[in-house]
Amino acid sequence: MNRADDALSMSPNQPLPQHLPAVPRGLAKAAIVLAVALTALRLVTVGILSVPAPAAWAWDVLTMISLAAIVTMIALYLVGSLWLLRSYDFAKLVDPAFPMRRSRSWTWLGWWIPIVSLWFPFQIVDDVRRATAKGEARPSPTLWWAAWLIATWAPQIPMRDDGGMLVTSRDAVSAVALVVACGTWISIIRGITRDQDAARG
Repeated sequence: MNRADDALSMSPNQPLPQHLPAVPRGLAKAAIVLAVALTALRLVTVGILSVPAPAAWAWDVLTMISLAAIVTMIALYLVGSLWLLRSYDFAKLVDPAFPMRRSRSWTWLGWWIPIVSLWFPFQIVDDVRRATAKGEARPSPTLWWAAWLIATWAPQIPMRDDGGMLVTSRDAVSAVALVVACGTWISIIRGITRDQDAARG
């Protein structure tokens, strides 16, 4: 290669090779741990409330569990949204032409903005999954999102007084749905992480 070729190769106008960022593996693991913790706290709560006559100390335990669940939910939102944002950016580099249905800001806002929170997070996760997989078939996140919506909204359904039962059918349905949502969410995170590893080669 002569001097002219060397100069051409060093030209600032020449596009640089595209390098993918590091796989957000730590965030993925943290999001999984927090999701499992939140689900476990919910199941313990339902278990205590299902006892016909809980002991006096059980109410103190429930108070602590409620506080722990709030902290865990906030942490899960922060960690999960950051993981989704990093994965969104990763996916855009893997397949720049992929038509993302929502902008990256919705990885944070989509979870709590009224109305759009019913479907924006599903669309973002689905687009990230498909773009990262580069067109290869992957399981749809539909089951995860349906279970999450049921787990979130079932406790809000008004019910008549059932004679003093602490755990109602809606609470049981919500708990079961949360278990399903947690299991499928773990599968989604692991699947996207595997595709990120594959994309980096």
